[in-house]
Amino acid sequence: MRLLFVHDHRFLHGPDGAVHTVGSFPRSVWDRYLRHFSEIVVVARDGGALTGGSDLARSETPGVRFALVADYPLAQRLLGMGGEARAVLAREMAACDAVLVRVPSDLGNLAAAMARARGLPWAGEAVGCAWDGYGNHGNRLSRAYAPLAMHRMRQVASRAGQMLYVTREFLQRRYPGPADSVGVSDVEIEPLGQAQVAARDARLARLRECRPPVFGTVASLRVMSKGIQDAIPAIAQLKAQGLRVEYRVLGAGDRDPWIARAEAAGVADRVVFDGTRPSGDGVRGWLDEIDVHLQPSYQEGLPRATVEAMSRGCACAGSTAGGLPELLPSDRLHAPGDIPAIAKLIARFATEPAFTEAAARTDLATSRSYLPVALEGTRDGFYRRLAERAAA
Repeated sequence: MRLLFVHDHRFLHGPDGAVHTVGSFPRSVWDRYLRHFSEIVVVARDGGALTGGSDLARSETPGVRFALVADYPLAQRLLGMGGEARAVLAREMAACDAVLVRVPSDLGNLAAAMARARGLPWAGEAVGCAWDGYGNHGNRLSRAYAPLAMHRMRQVASRAGQMLYVTREFLQRRYPGPADSVGVSDVEIEPLGQAQVAARDARLARLRECRPPVFGTVASLRVMSKGIQDAIPAIAQLKAQGLRVEYRVLGAGDRDPWIARAEAAGVADRVVFDGTRPSGDGVRGWLDEIDVHLQPSYQEGLPRATVEAMSRGCACAGSTAGGLPELLPSDRLHAPGDIPAIAKLIARFATEPAFTEAAARTDLATSRSYLPVALEGTRDGFYRRLAERAAA
C-alpha cells in the first residue's frame, strides 16, 4: 500500500540530487510509516539547493519518493492553496491508498480537504500550534493570518479520522480531534550509555568546582520563532552586570545576520554559531559539550531539541510556548520574549551549580518517558489502524 505524506517542510537538494532535511525528517523517521506501508510519497516544499559544506541529514531512503512543489508566499496561503500544489496533490492522491497530513501546514490543510472530498482514508499529525506560529512573531500579515490558520487547523483536527498529537495536553486542548486520538512525541532519543553517564557526571563535578556552564540552543537560523534573538540581549544584560556567559547555537541557516546581532549587542566573543552536525551522533556529541539547553521559543509543539538535550543530561530551560510546560517545572520557564526573565534564568544556572545539577538529573529522568520503548507501541498502533482503514 502507498501512503501520501503531506507537510510544509522545505527539503533541499544536494549536488548529487539527493534530498536533505534541516533536521525534522532524517531517513530513520520514515521507518515508522514503512512498517505499515510499502511506499511513501512525500509532498512538501522545495527548499532549493543545499549550500556547500553543510552537514544536513539525508532524508531519502528506499521506499520513499519526493514530489516537491515550489515555495509559496504568505499572501497565497491567505487565499487558499491552488495551482501547482493542488495539481501535484491530485496526481499523487490518485495513486495512493491513504493520506497523512502533518499540521500546521498549508499543504496539509489542502490535502486534508482533498482527501475528505475523495473519500480517502486520512489522518493528521499535530506537531505545533498555528496560532503561536503566526501570531507571536513576524510581520503584520503573519499576525493577521494567525486566526485563519488556527481555524483551518481546527477544521483538520475535528474532521480527521485519526489524530496524533506530539503533546499530552496542550495541542489537544487547542485543536480537539476525533475519538481515535493519541498523544505521543515524535522525538527519537537513545538511552545514555555508561561512558556518557560518566562524562556527564564529570561535567557536573566541574560545575561544582566553579567551572562556568556552557549554554546552548539547537534551532534553525532560518526562523525567528526559536527566540535566539532574545537570548543574545539577555547575555548582553549579564555582561553589563559582570557575568561572563558562553552561548553556542547549532542549526542550519545563514550565520552572518546572527553574528551581526551578537556584535551589535557587544557579545560576539561570547556567542558562537556552530553551523550544523549530522543528525543522530553528530547532534548528540554537540549536546554532550553543553551544560544548559535554552529553548526561548515563541511557538512549539513538544520540542524535540529540548527532549534530546534532556536525554543527554543537560539542564534545560525554556518559554511557556506549546508543550514546554509539560517538560519543565515553572521555575525554569519564562514568557516568550521576556528578555529580563531569560537573563535571570541564565544567571541562576551560571551562579548556582547545585540548581544546575539538580535540573540536569531531573531532566534526564524525565526524558526516559520519551525513549522508544515508551512511545513505539502507541505510535505503531496509530499507523497500523490507518493502514487497516486503507486496506478495508
